[in-house]
Amino acid sequence: MDLILASKKADKTMMEVEGVGGYYGWSNSQFPLLSQKKLSAGLLLLQPHGFSQPYYSVSSKIGYVCEGECIVGLISPEDSKEEVIKLQKGDALPLTLKTVSWWYNDGHSEFKIIFLGEYDDEYTPGEYCGFCLAGFIGTLNGFSNEFIAKSFHMTKTESEKLIKDQSRTNLLIKINEGTKMPHPCNKVKHKLVFNLDSAKPCVEVKNGGVLSAVTCRNLPLLGDVGLSVNRVVLESGALFGPIFTADLSVQLSYVTKGSGRVQIVGPLCKVVLDTKVEEGGLFFVPKFFPFVVEADEGGMEFFSVITSSKQVYGELSGGKKSIWEAISPSVLEASLNMTPDLTEYFKSKIAKGAVIAPPSTI
Repeated sequence: MDLILASKKADKTMMEVEGVGGYYGWSNSQFPLLSQKKLSAGLLLLQPHGFSQPYYSVSSKIGYVCEGECIVGLISPEDSKEEVIKLQKGDALPLTLKTVSWWYNDGHSEFKIIFLGEYDDEYTPGEYCGFCLAGFIGTLNGFSNEFIAKSFHMTKTESEKLIKDQSRTNLLIKINEGTKMPHPCNKVKHKLVFNLDSAKPCVEVKNGGVLSAVTCRNLPLLGDVGLSVNRVVLESGALFGPIFTADLSVQLSYVTKGSGRVQIVGPLCKVVLDTKVEEGGLFFVPKFFPFVVEADEGGMEFFSVITSSKQVYGELSGGKKSIWEAISPSVLEASLNMTPDLTEYFKSKIAKGAVIAPPSTI
């Protein structure tokens, strides 16, 4: 498999406004796999009072808040009702390709969110393609004044002013202090958002780390998006895996903190990736390929999107869910060419382990 399975930090600036923020992505030359596998990755940064104008995407994606907080407006074309929520660090927000959204940093520090997902169209392969509703690249600028005037029951002079006024603004703008923005409603947030940082871990290992996951079982909205997510936090020297996606899904991961080493093994024991990954980088795991991640000194955290709303893994590590644990001792003995005593010892070690292993003391 001749694929580039890992990438460094985003190298493409799609839009950047000084003092306001920017949209960033991965170029096809640096990480061609995104377009090859119909995946997308994008990063949004907003400074305090930074505002991203309303737009809708042609991709289904999930945003994970790496830093800061933000007010987000969400409008579904199905009911044209605006839901306003407040996001904070650790929140995972699924976005369907039909949802219109706007983003406003009402905090006092930088807001950073990574979007990972997949797409069905070929507008800009590997990138998030969206249709902006306002600003100089807004949809209104594409239509004639005559049509705009008729659509909104305005005079030609009024429509010309409307187009002229909003065509002077960027997709990213700064909101004046004192401007009253919509107030978020906490009542609906639990239906739309899941906080991975504060969630009860699926796996927690002392001196090793934690694994937290969100699927359609605890956030039904993921069933509409067709994706699921997880977050892995590894302490210094800890190991995650070996593990593989046990359905037709693939995994795209973004390193949110620290650094480590990733190994991925393909058919016939071929190592298809063995590399160091750092904060801000991406790595991709093909379907059925076992992989393992080891944290460097200082630890490592990464956020992953899986192209299935159910998230089914096969564990080749230790633990109760390990495939090695399920295999009969006699089959294990014959398969691994071990003595009965060594087989019994191996099984006992598997039973005491987990998908996350702390640093070895040997």
